Amino acid sequence: MTTSYSERFQDSTSVADYESKEYGEGSYASCIWNRQRPVVEKILADFRQQHSRPIRLLDFACGTGRVISALENQVDTAEGIDISENMVAVARGKCRAAQLRVGDILSQPELLQNKYDLITAFRFLLNVEPELRAKILRRLREVVSEPNGLLIVNVHGNSRSLRHPAIVWRRWRERSQPSGAMLNEMSPVVTKQLLRASGFKIVRQFGFGILPPTLYRTPLRKLAAAADGALAGEHSWNDYAIDMLFVCRPL
Repeated sequence: MTTSYSERFQDSTSVADYESKEYGEGSYASCIWNRQRPVVEKILADFRQQHSRPIRLLDFACGTGRVISALENQVDTAEGIDISENMVAVARGKCRAAQLRVGDILSQPELLQNKYDLITAFRFLLNVEPELRAKILRRLREVVSEPNGLLIVNVHGNSRSLRHPAIVWRRWRERSQPSGAMLNEMSPVVTKQLLRASGFKIVRQFGFGILPPTLYRTPLRKLAAAADGALAGEHSWNDYAIDMLFVCRPL
């Protein structure tokens, strides 16, 4: 049995562990983000060249501010929302100008009263309860600018990747005990169907991380990182990447 995101990160200790371990220096997650960040920044730079009007960014499920703090200087207005007060407290220490709020956009619709040119939602799809995914995506669809607004969303656990066997093993090993680990996965097919059913069309897809993350904890770490770096990006094998990044427009 796993703990939901909303429960897990209400605890300040869990937030501290997330910052120091999950995204600590040299961690697998930080390696993936170091490859994703320049891609997202380039997408935003290209988007800005095509739009003369001010750009409003919403970073949904902003967590500790990793994404919004990297992008806030590239937009005119940046807003972040997360359900965890402790996560947002950390984010406030990283951001200079972004407006950060705590709340649930389904039960508090007043949190989203603007239209947004760009919406980012990293690690949201797997962390949120499955029954809420479509509801939240449809709510985000209501506030993305038409026809050229963008949603950038990722799935950081592809069930068709080489990470999958390790997840199956951990689920079996921990089957009889509560676990704070997030062991959710989604396939490329299910993800694409979900996005389309929620009112989005995928216009670009990127992949990050092909080799199992366990290699990053062995003497083969540097070799694995080099191989994953070479294979990262917009390629035909993205449906097998551990972390899939989708760029979407409203249907």
